Amino acid sequence: MRNRNFAVIAFVLLLAAIVSAQPGRKKPAVAAGSDQAASDFEFEVTITPLGMAGVSVRKKSGSSLLTPAMLSALADQSAKNSFSRSFVIRPDKGAKMADILAAINALRVSPKTDIRIEVDADLSVFVPKKPDPNAMPRPNPLFLLVNIDERSNISLNGEKEGIFPDTSKVEQHLNQIFQDRAKNGLSDTAVVISLAKGMTFANLVEIARAVRKAGSEAVSLQVDESGTMFEMEITKP
Repeated sequence: MRNRNFAVIAFVLLLAAIVSAQPGRKKPAVAAGSDQAASDFEFEVTITPLGMAGVSVRKKSGSSLLTPAMLSALADQSAKNSFSRSFVIRPDKGAKMADILAAINALRVSPKTDIRIEVDADLSVFVPKKPDPNAMPRPNPLFLLVNIDERSNISLNGEKEGIFPDTSKVEQHLNQIFQDRAKNGLSDTAVVISLAKGMTFANLVEIARAVRKAGSEAVSLQVDESGTMFEMEITKP
């Protein structure tokens, strides 16, 4: 059943890819004076505790409701093959990380695809873009990884930081790191989060809020084992 629902997501992406990849077919430019462009919209992906996925379209900013004019603009962009490559995932709090990661991997098909997980109105967890096979990754000496394993152990770059849901120790450690960096003129506060697949979105929300409280301005989710020690490209809305 889960595969069937993720197949819907894959179909949306496949449709966009097939249309845009047709040889000899040029994408018409957006008409001058157009108020809406494909980049103004994003796909919203919801995930239930049973791993069921739903897909809808919404505006990136302002009211999520679309006026008839906006619907017309969206249809126009679809007709011009200018499909949005922006996705926001809004899982149910009981959704398993395994299902969230499955949805992300179904969507993360191109280095041009932007994906974020909406925690609340003022906090999103970003998903690193799919690596460009032609680009050389650069080592990131400031890399910070907060991991919660299947036994609820919290670690920061491999150093044990208590047992989840008590995040006080890792919060204090991160905050101290950011303060020390600021004293040395470094502003990087990016943190990558990794959770065991059996944990839930509610657990991701808790640790993401703790990391933000510690002072991080860029929280992202580890979605694969490769490239974790390298600079990762994320796109903020």
